[in-house]
Amino acid sequence: MTGLAPEYLLQFTVDFPPPKRPCVPRFAISSLIALSLCACSASDATLGVDRNNESPPSGAARSAGLTRVDLGTLGGASSYATDINSDNTVVGWSDTQTGATHAFRWSVSGGMVDLGTLPGDAMSRAVAILDGGQILGASGDDGRWTPVVWSASGSISALPIPLISGFQTALPSSFNARGDVVGSDAGGVAVQHGWIWSDASGKYNLSANVPGGSDEGFAGAVTSSGIVVFTNKAFTCAQQCWRTYLWSQTSGFTSLGTPGNDPEANVHGLALNASGTVAGWVTTSTTNGEVPYRWVAGTGFTLLARYSADSYGYATAVSPNGTVVGAALEPTSGSVVASAWLIDGSLVRLSPADPNSSVAVAINNPGTIAGWAAVSNGANHAVIWQPSSASHTILTSPTTVTAVRVSTASSSCLADARSITSRQSLFACVIKADHKR
Repeated sequence: MTGLAPEYLLQFTVDFPPPKRPCVPRFAISSLIALSLCACSASDATLGVDRNNESPPSGAARSAGLTRVDLGTLGGASSYATDINSDNTVVGWSDTQTGATHAFRWSVSGGMVDLGTLPGDAMSRAVAILDGGQILGASGDDGRWTPVVWSASGSISALPIPLISGFQTALPSSFNARGDVVGSDAGGVAVQHGWIWSDASGKYNLSANVPGGSDEGFAGAVTSSGIVVFTNKAFTCAQQCWRTYLWSQTSGFTSLGTPGNDPEANVHGLALNASGTVAGWVTTSTTNGEVPYRWVAGTGFTLLARYSADSYGYATAVSPNGTVVGAALEPTSGSVVASAWLIDGSLVRLSPADPNSSVAVAINNPGTIAGWAAVSNGANHAVIWQPSSASHTILTSPTTVTAVRVSTASSSCLADARSITSRQSLFACVIKADHKR
């Protein structure tokens, strides 16, 4: 397998500082490092929504005034976006002409640029980018990955993150400008353990220290002040279930709890913004399938709309103002499609004319959304959805979307609950599927 992971893998009292945009990172090679995983803020207006014609959260979705732009590839069949910063610089990975996958950086002025690998490595992935241009990712090959950072100029350096004893590879997922990196270790004594690391404080095993312990967990995002969203497999319910926490060095673990205090609910936290809003997906004893949510300290869970009561969906990113993006099953097309949930809970389909699978995984301050979409049989391409009312324009030809159905091996990854346990798991699934086709 050539993925980033070998497996598919109450009241909150911490004081969050106000969002700071743009952030100016103070990077030194060994003291690096916050994922704008859920970057910045997008208003309802930037998504092109007519606020005077709103449907209720449970109603059919409206379309948005968005233009989808195909970012292309590095010469191979498929490419995938993983993050976008406030300058509309996108990162991810792409197949190359040789069949390897390499990390890329895409910008309006430079197009898609191959970021390369550490010397001797065959592959690389980029998973996060800061507003200053620094990029987090991994370099290596099957089952052997080294966390790395690319500077704004494109030079690559390994991060000296030690492995937790008994594990084989470290998989970064998020970072910040003050030097914190979060991720998971996999391949060894347990399925995977989540952690936070900095050059100053070393590596802290979140899974080993979470109340009740866990053999499987992951750290999904970290804020500029060092707050981490962490999800782990728990043993406190009738069967194993998933719980999500916010963690900080000063306050330790604070559980998000469950919707309606349901003891058998599963809660997965995939995204966190600078204000402490969490997004992800839940299953409960009263819901059918996966339900996307937005969680805010003091008010708790808001379950977000799906395209129908029998549909499902999940959130992968949240902006500072609470706009959520991700994907949901659209029954008419039968596809899991890239979607956004506005502050009022309204559901917006990002590519209403496209019946094929797609997913949104990041949103930036101007309101541009990044992800990928099926574009032909066997191929996905990294794409962005550009707001029609944005003050800037992507100087690239928009995607021509047809009503022709195509099939990609990775489409099932968007629907398999095990592959959306975390962003890492989703990325691992599509890479595995691509390399089996």
